This record gives sequence, C-alpha cells and structure tokens, in this order.
Amino acid sequence: MSGRAEATERAWSRVRAAILRGPDTYPPLRPPAPEAAVRAFEDATDTRVPEALRTLWGLHEGAYDVRADGLRWDFMDGHAFICLDVARQMHAMVTLPLNHGLFTDRWGRAWDPAWIPVTSRDDSTMYTSGYFVDPGGRVGSWDGHDLTEAVHPTLAHYLHHIADRM
Repeated sequence: MSGRAEATERAWSRVRAAILRGPDTYPPLRPPAPEAAVRAFEDATDTRVPEALRTLWGLHEGAYDVRADGLRWDFMDGHAFICLDVARQMHAMVTLPLNHGLFTDRWGRAWDPAWIPVTSRDDSTMYTSGYFVDPGGRVGSWDGHDLTEAVHPTLAHYLHHIADRM
C-alpha cells in the first residue's frame, strides 16, 4: 500500500470515528465497494480511479441516502458521500457533450472527463454542487457558478478537513 492509500485510510478512520460517536447524527455507511465494481466504473466512464479514491471506496462505497423529515444527512461539507452508481450517473451527465456549452457558460470551461465526483449536494436532480477527485488525487469542487480545481491537495487532506468539522 502506498503512502497516499495509507494517508487516506488514516484520514477516513477519523471521519468514521466521528460517525461512530454520533450514529444518530450521520447516515449509515455502505459496505466496501468490490474491486470488480470499481473496475466496472472505470470501464463505464473510461476513467481511471485514482489510488486514494479506490482506497476510500474500498473502505465504504459511500453512505446510504437517508432522509428524515425531508432533510438529507449530508456530512461531507454539506454534501452526500455518493456511491459508485451515482458517481457514474453524475460523470455521464457532466461529460455529455451536449452539456459542455452549459458548463463552459457557467464555469468558463467544460468538465474534465478524468474528474470523478465523490460527493454531491443533490444527487437526484442536476447535482447542484459537490467535490471531485482529479487524476493526481487532488480534490476540487463545483457549484452552480464556480468550478475550483485543487481545493485540497489530496483526498486525505479533504477527509481530515471533514473530520475536523464533525
């Protein structure tokens, strides 16, 4: 296991510890994503999953979409930790050539197909905002108006940020 994978595991252990301290405050985590499911994601999106994200999905494939009184439990900076299926759907939507003009108008550029969504504020409509991992393992963000590359230098850094806020 590489240093990035170990750093991701350590950072995620802090997030998971916070969830275990307040299980009624956070959504239940999904089981690990099978390696075959990650490979299927790569095949479907024609995108290689960076090692740190592969490690994270190997620990938990997102969190269940739990709603209570009409509210979602989004613990990753106000975003849901999405599963592979939702990440694949989002990736397909943002990389669809038809949508390039929309995103170019909003952000001044099209979505890079190598970026993989990992969180989303609303995964049932137009995915209003979220965070993505780039091929170098950096974490960027998007919303209806801005797209920012490399908000966090690594996925582990982003997860430590989440743990600090929990």
